[in-house]
Amino acid sequence: MAAYRAALVALSMLAIVEAKPKCKTFADNVVCTAGTSDYELVRGLVSDNNKTTGITLRDCRITDVEYESFNDLNSLTYLDLSMNKIRRLKLGVIDEPKKLTYLNLSYNELTEFPLGLFDQIKNLDLIDLKGNKINKLELGIFDTLPKLKFVDLSSNAFVGKDFNPYIFDQSPHITFMDFSRNNMEDAPENLLHAFQSLETLNLDRCFLSKVPEFATKANLRTMKHLILSTNQITSLDNAATFVNLENLQQLDLTANMLETINPNILSPLKHLQKVDLKNNKIAVIPDNLFKNLPKLITIDLYGNQLQNVPVNALRGIPLKNLNIANNKVTYLQDNFCLELRNSGGKIKKLLFDPNPWQCACLHDLLKEVKRLGIEYNSGKYDGKRPVCVSTSEFTCKRQESVNDLYIEMFNEAKSKYFKQQKKK
Repeated sequence: MAAYRAALVALSMLAIVEAKPKCKTFADNVVCTAGTSDYELVRGLVSDNNKTTGITLRDCRITDVEYESFNDLNSLTYLDLSMNKIRRLKLGVIDEPKKLTYLNLSYNELTEFPLGLFDQIKNLDLIDLKGNKINKLELGIFDTLPKLKFVDLSSNAFVGKDFNPYIFDQSPHITFMDFSRNNMEDAPENLLHAFQSLETLNLDRCFLSKVPEFATKANLRTMKHLILSTNQITSLDNAATFVNLENLQQLDLTANMLETINPNILSPLKHLQKVDLKNNKIAVIPDNLFKNLPKLITIDLYGNQLQNVPVNALRGIPLKNLNIANNKVTYLQDNFCLELRNSGGKIKKLLFDPNPWQCACLHDLLKEVKRLGIEYNSGKYDGKRPVCVSTSEFTCKRQESVNDLYIEMFNEAKSKYFKQQKKK
């Protein structure tokens, strides 16, 4: 019986050892891999080493963090606890590593934080909380983090109207802010009023029906990259929407429901280099939309309802990259690319397939881009699928009145092609 009990104890001890993550040290950086079962982090696994500067416990099946787990880590600056199963962090568990600057808690099961959790790690400049279940941040949670620069709150359960507008008041130097994949529709308009250095604001998939006021305030003139993609914005009618964002370099409005755009809405953005309007419902490009933007080199209009791409709308800008694929374009102006170059453009890349091209017009365009050495999506022209349609008269008809005819012909050809493919 005694031998049997001893064997059971030995097996239990073996199971405990196997459950424990395995850690290795590389030049003062500790990297751990998961054991065979869930694990509560305790003192002794990574603690008590004053030389350790980085600890990676990513995907180690950690369910809880006990007190003193990070004791005596006086040189620690980097801590990665991402992709675990942590549901809560007790007040005081990360008090010890005073030099910590990087904290990654992404993809856990956190729902909230106790007020004071970050009070002792005042050097923190990056906190990654994406992919949790957080729905509330207590006012004051970031108050002891004046050096904070990077905050990722994406893919949580936040509701914009529940944010306290003073939540970031003591962290004015944040340069990167990510709210994506939360509902930010009714967030307070002064939510970011304390920011002085913001450069990137990500509002992708935030259930927005319009450009939110909190994203365009005067104190945000430092912003360089504004992401408003995959929302439900239908129009940009107010010419003053972006008037404060004079240093913006990239504007992303991909995958909204845009139909109308004020022709002067981009005019304040003198540093704009890229505007992304793909996968909207834009049928007409206002003639003045892109004019007088001296640094604009990339325009993406993929997946809209355009039948005409007027050169006049693109004159006077140093345009290098233009994507008009997957629209309803049957022709372009004669010598389209040459006209762009003669009016200040530097076109180097033009993507234009698929579209319901008239074959004669496509033939002219292909000759031009090849002659001028312009990159295009040549791989689409493999002779295996329809790329254009033609009547018996092989002439490029540059009149809007014929568009509907060629669009209908192209859709029929494409439908016939796909039916044939299904039969194979």
